[in-house]
Amino acid sequence: MSETRKIFKSAVTSQHAVREVLSMVFAQELLAPSRTVFILAPWISNIVIFDSRLGQYATLNPEWPKREIRIVEVLVAVAANGTALHIHTRPDEHNKTFKRRIVEAMTDAGLQDQLHWYDQNARLHTKGVLTDWVLVDGSMNLTESGVAINDEAVTVSFEPNIVAAARLHFELYGQH
Repeated sequence: MSETRKIFKSAVTSQHAVREVLSMVFAQELLAPSRTVFILAPWISNIVIFDSRLGQYATLNPEWPKREIRIVEVLVAVAANGTALHIHTRPDEHNKTFKRRIVEAMTDAGLQDQLHWYDQNARLHTKGVLTDWVLVDGSMNLTESGVAINDEAVTVSFEPNIVAAARLHFELYGQH
């Protein structure tokens, strides 16, 4: 059995598959925290990770109300479990709003030391979310357009050798 899945999505096909994968990845992080989570996204927005309007994600964080839970809140909860967050983006105006939100939220929670923000050069094109257990990568930015609208190819892999190789590669981004 393969531990890798390739998702081809568009606005009309498999549009929920990527959001479900992101929900699964971040739920796993809240239940079994990684040492480090890497997010490489040339463009990033405060996208919805959990649709908890019916309260179905309350067991992950009882403080979350019955509403959509966005990535900033999820990342704060992940960091509260001791996980270091490494976020790499382009130095683009679009990303400044997200950076301001995540820095403010992490500071308010007393977790600012868990956040490592890198404004990579304008050539950053690699996209991915990497935990100790899974790599989600492909063509998708972490924006609403990337998750819900654009045609994208996304790979989800739990294969240890792929996750380890990605970790070596992603760790290099913080060194330049």
